[in-house]
Amino acid sequence: MSPLLELSAVVFDMDGLLLDSEKVAQEVILKAARSIGAPLTPEVTLKMVGRNEASCYLYLLELLENEDRVRDLLEKAHQLYACEFEAGRIPLKTGVHELLTVLDEFRIPRAIATSTKRQVAIRKLTKVQVLDRFDHILGGDDVEHGKPAPDIYLKACATLGVEPGACIACEDSAFGVEAAFSARLRPVLVPDLLTPTEEMIRQAWRVLPSLHAVAALVRDILTDHMKLSPTVRPEV
Repeated sequence: MSPLLELSAVVFDMDGLLLDSEKVAQEVILKAARSIGAPLTPEVTLKMVGRNEASCYLYLLELLENEDRVRDLLEKAHQLYACEFEAGRIPLKTGVHELLTVLDEFRIPRAIATSTKRQVAIRKLTKVQVLDRFDHILGGDDVEHGKPAPDIYLKACATLGVEPGACIACEDSAFGVEAAFSARLRPVLVPDLLTPTEEMIRQAWRVLPSLHAVAALVRDILTDHMKLSPTVRPEV
């Protein structure tokens, strides 16, 4: 991709990127599968990362070939996950507050674009006390086609009133990176459970080890832009 000439906004995935939730999600889906005797493995469930609920349902239906079994599996997994969530076992990833503080300093708008349903995302972000630090929350139920389709990222940019090419998208999954890339945002990949594939690396604008590194990148970009444009000023 060409150099980023302007940074107008940042759009974030949520699970596995802001919330350290994917490990828990994997644990509960495997536990639920064992409880009903479903032959799921960690390798199989990793392919659910980044999908919305409808896509996960179809994926599991293809594997298990029984609608009642899939519904039973998902119901048990949701119950187990809810218990973990209410117990506070799904914390923020390190670096979240640092990155959001940089965006606050430079008055950069930001939105959530998650495959999770919007009201569920709102509950999660409220639980970890960062909901009010985002301008907009978009969930998988806000678009017809979930990731890897570009719809949610295009809607996020339209909602924020920014051009996709002037927007960074922070992601951890293959589906998310593909969605952001297809929407012509600048995908910044911060790997979580998944080892980046060659395709993910090709589509990513940057691959960084943590949100601390993303915060440093964003600060460098905005500081450089401030030097070039007198209209860009940090909070004082």
